[in-house]
Amino acid sequence: MYLLEVLSGPLDGKTWQFEREITIGRDDAVADACIALDRYVSRKHARLSIDDGSLRLTDLQSRNGTKLNGQPVVGDAPLPIGVPFIVGRTVLRVTRT
Repeated sequence: MYLLEVLSGPLDGKTWQFEREITIGRDDAVADACIALDRYVSRKHARLSIDDGSLRLTDLQSRNGTKLNGQPVVGDAPLPIGVPFIVGRTVLRVTRT
């Protein structure tokens, strides 16, 4: 089980649990982790998924992009546990529960 946590932004401290995959976005109709208060987050912004035990971060062609280590995520990228990443103006990280 994994925990997606907001480190800074309008929902600071908010968490979501997931097992295999979670979609991040502004619209709760299509996003499991809804960040509606950040206007820089796209309706369906990014996805976290577990692939062979490794965590992957995928930008879903968002308008403002997803950043990992200060660099834009193009397609998908490996995401180490505990490393912060940015969607819109919200900083998030994934830990294990």
